[in-house]
Amino acid sequence: MKILPIVFTCDDHYFKYASVVISSIIKNSNKNTKYEINILSEFISEENKILANKIIKAHSNFSISYHILKIEDPEKYHLNSYMSLSTYYRFFIFDLLKNYERVLYLDSDLIVDNDISFYATLDFENKLAIASPSIYVQNLLTKDLENAFNRDYFSNVLLMTDYSDYFNAGVILFNIKLIREQNIDQKFFEAINTIKNPIFQDQDILNSVISNNGGVKLISNEYNFTKGIKITLMRLFYNAFLYKLGNKKRNKWFTIYHYVGKIKPWQHYDIDSSLFFYYAYKTPFTKHILQSNNIHINNFQKIMLWFISKF
Repeated sequence: MKILPIVFTCDDHYFKYASVVISSIIKNSNKNTKYEINILSEFISEENKILANKIIKAHSNFSISYHILKIEDPEKYHLNSYMSLSTYYRFFIFDLLKNYERVLYLDSDLIVDNDISFYATLDFENKLAIASPSIYVQNLLTKDLENAFNRDYFSNVLLMTDYSDYFNAGVILFNIKLIREQNIDQKFFEAINTIKNPIFQDQDILNSVISNNGGVKLISNEYNFTKGIKITLMRLFYNAFLYKLGNKKRNKWFTIYHYVGKIKPWQHYDIDSSLFFYYAYKTPFTKHILQSNNIHINNFQKIMLWFISKF
């Protein structure tokens, strides 16, 4: 059986959203793959752990482990107003999960809508990581608009040369074995001191260090789809019906749908929020998510989401 280690870095508040991602992985999982879920956090409540165990308990090929961090000097980690310190937790992956040769990092604001077991055997081709390009950043650099993230910053601060190398760090397969062998894990922490105000925070640091120490293997944006797309309840119903009939390929656009940006699908019900809630309704966190965000979903939408979540 293949083993796919997966890691989430989040605080206790964000854990419920990571649990929705976990539910989406389970729904599209491969029975011949063992999925070892790892949570890196400074604190996860016992209540949340109990609820998360309810999600995986019926799936013998899933496990979940918690790794508690203690962050010293948190003020040295640069943050924008809407980000939390947990975005930097992934720098600790290489030490805490050193027994793995590879680890798939996933953000907590995305949905896995197809089988991702192939990450367990994907060839690194001697690169430090595998990720998808950041179309947004690459467009900024190509157009060189009046923006803080410009060519000068890219070249003289991040010390990168090729625009096409810049990746989105929300979905990234780390080559743990190679990174540790070459002591590159320490360079991420060193870069915090040299790149003092990274515009896209740890993503900039990851790009700079990886680009200058072995590089990244880029794969299709299908595996980190960041473009807005209208995902209606009827489309979800149709896909769920086909899935019930044995069609495991849920769509032709993406495998992983990433909700980039400040406004998340649980904060405002929008054209693509239905996909998130389709999987949220498969977890015991639905009520918590709705109440904590005071989000309005009308009764028809609630009934439809609850109904199709049973498929």
